[in-house]
Amino acid sequence: MGTLIEDLRYGLRMLRKSPGFTGVAILTLALGIGANTAIFSVVNAVLFRPLPYPNPGQLALLPEANPKQGITGAGMSYPSLLELHDNSRLFSAIAGLVSHSLTLTGRGEPSEARTIVVTQDFFSVFDTKPLLGRTLLPGDGERGRAPVAVLSEGMWRSQFGADPNIIGSPATLDMRPYTVVGVMPAEFRTPFFDQADQLWIPLVQDPLFSGWMTHPQKTHWMPVLARLRPEVSFAQAKAEMDIMTARLAREFPAENGWMIQQVQPLRQAVVGDVKSPLLILSCAVGLVLLIACANIANLLLTRATSRSREMAVRIALGAPPRRITRQLLTESAILGIFGSVAGMSLAYFGVSVLISLLPPGLPRIQAIRVDGSVLGFALLLSLAASFVFGLAPVVFAAQSDPQTNLRGGARAGEATSSQRARSVLAAVEVALALVLLVAAGLLMRSFTRLTAVSPGFEPNGVVKAMVSLPQFQYSTAQQWNAFATELITRLQAAPGTEESACAAPLPIKDGQIDLPFEIAGNPPLPAGSANTADYVTASPRYFSVMGIPLLRGRLFTSSDSPSSPPVALISVALARRYFPDQDPLGRHLVFGFPLNGPASREIIGVVGDVHDVSLGKKPEPMMYVPFAQAPIYGCEVVVRSPLTASAVAAAIRTETHNIDKNLPVTDITTLPGALSASLAEPRFRTLILGLFSAIALALAAVGIFGVISYSVSRRTREIGIRIALGATPASVRILVMGESAKLVFFGLVTGIPLALVLTRFLSTLLFDVRPADPLTFIGVAVLLTLVALAASYLPARRALRVDPMVALRNE
Repeated sequence: MGTLIEDLRYGLRMLRKSPGFTGVAILTLALGIGANTAIFSVVNAVLFRPLPYPNPGQLALLPEANPKQGITGAGMSYPSLLELHDNSRLFSAIAGLVSHSLTLTGRGEPSEARTIVVTQDFFSVFDTKPLLGRTLLPGDGERGRAPVAVLSEGMWRSQFGADPNIIGSPATLDMRPYTVVGVMPAEFRTPFFDQADQLWIPLVQDPLFSGWMTHPQKTHWMPVLARLRPEVSFAQAKAEMDIMTARLAREFPAENGWMIQQVQPLRQAVVGDVKSPLLILSCAVGLVLLIACANIANLLLTRATSRSREMAVRIALGAPPRRITRQLLTESAILGIFGSVAGMSLAYFGVSVLISLLPPGLPRIQAIRVDGSVLGFALLLSLAASFVFGLAPVVFAAQSDPQTNLRGGARAGEATSSQRARSVLAAVEVALALVLLVAAGLLMRSFTRLTAVSPGFEPNGVVKAMVSLPQFQYSTAQQWNAFATELITRLQAAPGTEESACAAPLPIKDGQIDLPFEIAGNPPLPAGSANTADYVTASPRYFSVMGIPLLRGRLFTSSDSPSSPPVALISVALARRYFPDQDPLGRHLVFGFPLNGPASREIIGVVGDVHDVSLGKKPEPMMYVPFAQAPIYGCEVVVRSPLTASAVAAAIRTETHNIDKNLPVTDITTLPGALSASLAEPRFRTLILGLFSAIALALAAVGIFGVISYSVSRRTREIGIRIALGATPASVRILVMGESAKLVFFGLVTGIPLALVLTRFLSTLLFDVRPADPLTFIGVAVLLTLVALAASYLPARRALRVDPMVALRNE
């Protein structure tokens, strides 16, 4: 212990004598450790940390599929859920859920409440105790029972003022009183829904339940969660599901090919598609740390060379080689500790920045934090990094000849292998930086092309808002249509909001409703196949407000009423796919949204394609119906106006409340804002990887600068002789900068094949760009070359100022 303390004191003293070296090394290491720790905090929360429920490994999702129709990952029909609940012996609890919004009134301004509609065993699946009161009981799921609700702690505090006497109090949802029977703790969140404010009600007490039960066997809308018994494996559960699927196919022939797809671990389902992007970011930030370690190793090699005489003297005085090794590793460990502390400080700041930049759809964002496991990771990382870059001076010291160092001092002890090692490390930095720069360049080109895609409509100047209608008060299609007609009529009469319409779902913002349809007059389709298209219900001015062009036929008009013949518009993609060599005008499509039922609709026009899901997906076939003929229980309002977004929002809110003061106006946004939000995930990936590549480029430039600077300092005599013999400034500059060019060349030779292999993993994240995009590779190679030459320019200028007489005299 005494020897260790002496080593620590001596190491600190030596580092204090070289503040420039110490500061650069600590800052370099802090950048690498801080970036890795910040990214690990996200990866740990999303991918590694267990779900916040008791025994989370027993939780499963039971998605259904219909291979005949090419459908995977769907929900379950209600009869199938009941059959599974009553007959499965491998699950201790099974529950279904669905989410939508209900209108909460009586607590200040009307608002939308995120409502999770569940079957009675929902809370048994998660085995979580309430903060107050109770959860749902089996009797709450029976028809005719008094409506009850369970609040989240977030909603209890934000909407009910954390009332300690909330149990037994009413909560008015969609103009119907529900009795609050419990409050769940803040850490309990419904899987797939991370909002802090939410509430739970029994399925049979939901206002939409009767509509969902119109065709229960044909409607696969309910995600089903289950808890396996402790002794049951997922393989056993899947085997039982296969047996039960066969029995359900016999009992419910109307299901026509539907089957339980798999018994999927819930954590795997929650993580979804974000695993690959997060692991790619982790690998990228790991490369940054490797570059940082190579940089510090280069600095330590240079420092060890200048201390070679000191080491020789210590060995001559009797210090064993292991003592020298321990001293060097101790100094590296000190650097690692300081770098770790600085890196953790950067990580705390970086995590808060990351959370603000993360796309909203990322699961478990609320669990991201710098905790004990993250700090432990940072500590292990710093120790590993210290060992990696600490090996360089140790190896150099082991290879040095003490007698030569004593006779010739530091210059005589300088080995060619040491210079070669520094050059190799610099080339490695260039190679790793190239990999990161290529990855960032590919994502930047992909993102640029993605943002250049036309959405198929004109978003500028358009504001949208959602007006929710309470289902118990507005329970019929006639009421939905009457409300939407009055609201749009009022808006069109008000100054500044004349260009108004309603539709659902809206492109990009709301996703899609994919419906099967038949073409009247065509022969029946083969069993198990279906025509499908995205469904939209829209008022007459919707297409002019959105800037969707009419290409053939006519648009909807006010004469397309509930009493007139059913009509439809189709998109170019639908016409191209299903009427390739025919005129679709006048043909009939047979389809219907579940709330309205099927109808034979005449095609009256063809409109332009719209990217309804995202800019990165090709426009799918779409079919539009008049809102008056197929209204829904809500009104998505779109207004094109020269007014500000806040003024338009105020106008929508005013006219809505003039009709019904209890209706909330929510989800107000501009369409450009909605488009920008839809690009949050690729924007985040591009930004973070671009930041990492910039750090890597800077570190590589510093590494090259250090190698060339040291080379110039060691070749002062040679350069002086060259100048004395008549070497021109250009030739000296070429001599120095040529060394930099060699480093870049070897870095490119190594880095380009490595990048070609690793960027294949980016293929799923790229849009309209190949992983081996030649322009990106050429651009990165040119950039690295220019940066390397710039990094060697200052050492080259210093070489030109060498005085031959002074250089020869000092030698």
